[in-house]
Amino acid sequence: MTHGDVRRREADLRLSAAVAEIEGLYTALSRTTSPGRRRRLHAELFRAAERLAVLAAVPGRERRQGRGASRVRPGRSRRDRRKALAERGAAWIIARYGRDAP
Repeated sequence: MTHGDVRRREADLRLSAAVAEIEGLYTALSRTTSPGRRRRLHAELFRAAERLAVLAAVPGRERRQGRGASRVRPGRSRRDRRKALAERGAAWIIARYGRDAP
């Protein structure tokens, strides 16, 4: 296995771990009834989404203009499509559970 393959595998694992963290936080948020816990989970979910957005960001990738400008044009490889989906998901979570969200 070449050094590039190891780096790619490590990046994929970090991305998968960030997605799993968000899934766990979202599940906990959907099941909680306590307002205090709900606020804490919102804040944690927001921070986790920011971390995912950083991990999924693809430098130099062309972005669409106009409506849906936050969406990334996915590449042709499976990895690029997965990263684009993760970035879109992180943007949605940040928009929904951002600092100003209830």
